[in-house]
Amino acid sequence: MSSLVRITVVQTDPKLGAVQENLRGIVQAIAGAPGRLVVFPECALSGYGFGSAEEGLAHAQPIPGPATEAVAEACRRSNAHVVFGLLERDGDRLYNSAALVGPAGLIGRYRKMHLPYLGVDRFATRGDQGFPVFATPVGRLGILICYDLSFPEAARSLKLGGAQVLIVPTNWPEAARVSCEHSPPVRSQENHFHVVTANRVGSESGFTFRGGSSIHDCDGRLLARATSGAESISADVSPGLSDANRIVIVPGEYELDRVGHRRPEHYGMVTAPLPPA
Repeated sequence: MSSLVRITVVQTDPKLGAVQENLRGIVQAIAGAPGRLVVFPECALSGYGFGSAEEGLAHAQPIPGPATEAVAEACRRSNAHVVFGLLERDGDRLYNSAALVGPAGLIGRYRKMHLPYLGVDRFATRGDQGFPVFATPVGRLGILICYDLSFPEAARSLKLGGAQVLIVPTNWPEAARVSCEHSPPVRSQENHFHVVTANRVGSESGFTFRGGSSIHDCDGRLLARATSGAESISADVSPGLSDANRIVIVPGEYELDRVGHRRPEHYGMVTAPLPPA
């Protein structure tokens, strides 16, 4: 896919536990967003700073569920694809998830694989569905959530699975400045795919969230960055450029391929099981 796709990140300030109010804000933002792909933060539906599993489950939804249905209707009206974060209830299990929805309805979900000891992640179940890549009219999309971006193996798995655009809903507080500013361009450049981060703003449960959402192209160049307030940013990317992994600086003299030049036969230590605690 070589055509341009406009991506819009909506940097919101969700209210803790106010699911219906937050959902109305998401639906309204989709209607006003110029992008064909619209991305919202981690836990945009519910907020993040819950103090127990019971509190989190009380504000969680199944996928598919009422929120994904409402977002699908908004996608139909705007002809958009949307990624938004929510707490997912699956039986008695709580997952920190992101849903991908388009005009035809729910496309898929991603469950956060790496959980920090922070906020509702203290009570969530680790993701169990790996790193899926979703083929859509706006490109092949991979999703990670916040802390997942700290693990290069996760982003590389999505690249090897064919992802052209990496979508990362986040809740980065002030203490996560390095992750917010440095991880996106590094993951973009080392994997040669576009990276989109959607952070939240505001204060919740004793934490202040720093905003700074960003869109980087597949060479790691910054295309757009948000400030620290509630706002939207947009940029045009060509998803197909991510498939051209061989970078030719001087033909025959200076060429790089960060996928083709890998040496996986020597990387066994990366996937070796952790020793017993």
